[in-house]
Amino acid sequence: MIRNVRRMTAAAAAALVAASLLIASPASAATCSGYSCDDTDPINTGCSADARNITPHPARIVQGATELAVVELRWSDSCKTNWGRISNRVSPQNSVRVRVYRPNPYENTAWYGGTGRQYYGDQLYGEGMTVCAVGEVITPSGTLTSSPLCA
Repeated sequence: MIRNVRRMTAAAAAALVAASLLIASPASAATCSGYSCDDTDPINTGCSADARNITPHPARIVQGATELAVVELRWSDSCKTNWGRISNRVSPQNSVRVRVYRPNPYENTAWYGGTGRQYYGDQLYGEGMTVCAVGEVITPSGTLTSSPLCA
């Protein structure tokens, strides 16, 4: 009898542990708001948890018929922030970088990038304001800059 109670207790405990693993943990809450988000990392602040592209199309950096990179303007509903993301499409010898700027009140972030596949930059508060992302590809033959991608 005691052995059966122990088995039932162990089985119930195992079922509770298994059930707790199936329950999704809530997304981490954002650690910034408003202008305090300026020049902060969207992942470290939790703002990337609900991120999406805010424009219908990315900006493309093209040389001849070759698409070198794609620039996206990201948006967080919870933080009301924007940041840029750039994807290197072609060559590991090319360096890519991205930044965002806000015309009014003016603020811009530092450039972020390298020779890897994808980079994102710091964010700027953007509720009710225009924020633009710009990307660059640095090739052996020179630097190509995207058109500003604004929302």
